[in-house]
Amino acid sequence: MFKSLCSIALVALISGCAAPPQKTLAELDASLKKNEVESSRLYNGKSVPEVRQAAQQVLYLLDPNDMQFDVQSDSLLATRWSTYYAVFSVGFGRDWYSVDFEETTEGTTAKIGFTGSMSSGLFAFPIPASFKPKIPTSAHQNPSDFILFHDRIEFLLGLRDEWETCKSAKQKLPQHGGSMFLCDSLGLENKSPGSK
Repeated sequence: MFKSLCSIALVALISGCAAPPQKTLAELDASLKKNEVESSRLYNGKSVPEVRQAAQQVLYLLDPNDMQFDVQSDSLLATRWSTYYAVFSVGFGRDWYSVDFEETTEGTTAKIGFTGSMSSGLFAFPIPASFKPKIPTSAHQNPSDFILFHDRIEFLLGLRDEWETCKSAKQKLPQHGGSMFLCDSLGLENKSPGSK
């Protein structure tokens, strides 16, 4: 009996440490193409200042107490920090966001980029506040993050009736859809407009 339990525990430990299967180049190319499409959206009849204001509000509501902003001539930049403490470890995270705007004859196009980093260990140090312009899209990002961001902008612009929550966004994920950067990053509050 004891040997059987040890064998089961050993198999569980080994399988738990197994890495997920590597994606092929074709799968990576397809993921990148999908994410590049979803990262950008045209807001018909809306000006750059209108879309810029809505984008700032969407990012602010992710984590009102920890979000900081900067601007460039055609971009809105944001960064936020997070932290956790454990018995023998501490972690400091930093997330970066960039939203690039382009005025067209039909309206305004907004393109979101995001990335994050975590410093953790027994003697970890906070990652200094900084801003990253024009953050590139990756094949490893979840397209649902881009959709959520733009759906929330549409709500603030009056183009959508309901604010998309993380719960409703995750219900649309395929089975094993993975985590969402805009919902699952450490310390996010994900407030709704008008909430305190």
